[in-house]
Amino acid sequence: MNDNEIIDLFFDRNEKAIAALEKKHGRLFRRIANNILNNTSDAEECVNDAYFAVWNAIPPQRPHLLASFVSRIVRNISTTRYHHLTAEKRNSFYD
Repeated sequence: MNDNEIIDLFFDRNEKAIAALEKKHGRLFRRIANNILNNTSDAEECVNDAYFAVWNAIPPQRPHLLASFVSRIVRNISTTRYHHLTAEKRNSFYD
């Protein structure tokens, strides 16, 4: 299934769109999140949050490059999660 077909599934609000996106690009998204967070469970959570964000973002938008669009969302969510986890107040050194 190509990216345009996956985008069409999102426009049809078909839940198979997320499964098709995971099957085609999921490995890339998990690698991006894992490189930022260095924790597979947090990375998986960020990828799932990104799928939810894509589900809400695509019907009004129609991205030209689906993998780049979702990768950016994954990167932003993972970076936010990284900053949350490494904040000074949550750092065990200061406890």
